[in-house]
Amino acid sequence: MRFHAFRDFEDGTIIDGLGFDIVVHRRSVGTINLPSGQLIACDPLHALDTEPFALNLEPGQYPVHLLVAELRDERRNAYAVVRVGEGPVRRWEPAEMSLPAANSDQPDAPRPSLLDTLDEDPGYPVDSSLGAFMDATTAGALIDYHQIVMPEDNDFERLLLARLRKRRRSGAGYGTLDLRRDLKLPMPEGLNLIAFDAGFGPGHYPTYVGLGDEGQVISVVTDFQVLDLRFPSFPLPAATSLDEFE
Repeated sequence: MRFHAFRDFEDGTIIDGLGFDIVVHRRSVGTINLPSGQLIACDPLHALDTEPFALNLEPGQYPVHLLVAELRDERRNAYAVVRVGEGPVRRWEPAEMSLPAANSDQPDAPRPSLLDTLDEDPGYPVDSSLGAFMDATTAGALIDYHQIVMPEDNDFERLLLARLRKRRRSGAGYGTLDLRRDLKLPMPEGLNLIAFDAGFGPGHYPTYVGLGDEGQVISVVTDFQVLDLRFPSFPLPAATSLDEFE
């Protein structure tokens, strides 16, 4: 499993990594509401049933930002970041997903182990060219919504894609959707998702958790593999300075 450390670039940082200057733009894209504390990263159009990460996050609201790489004549979302805590990141770990719930029809059936639920390169698949962050409650509400509306009445997909198209006029796309305000669903206030263009499109994208001095979660970062470089975000001991683990 290949693992790269992550650097939270300031807006306008210029790097030389591919034989030409790359400008990294930092974009604040809103606040994600996590009423259950269960964070999901997934393709919002094809994989709302993705399991949440095995993280113990406090319910609340967390800022989200994108790091957008300007590569000559195009801009691509390189990283999507949920900022959970304060302070520096001391180490990075792959974000593991929670174990699927046991099948109520077969209570004695063994639950799959975590190793059985992870790919060789852990992450989530993207078919629609979009990734997203949302709470497990939000995902569940959207699954119910899709079961009761006809495809021609699917305002969720229509509104989400319209907001991304608007942002693409000035670069890589992103958009926020509120279930109560935008879809008129009878849900509690604040259930929302933030979606964004995923790197170069369809693929399989890993997510990492940045931990602080006491093992607390500082950041959750999806790497869209646009910048295939090594960007250490903090001083590392010589033994781990390669930032890569097999």
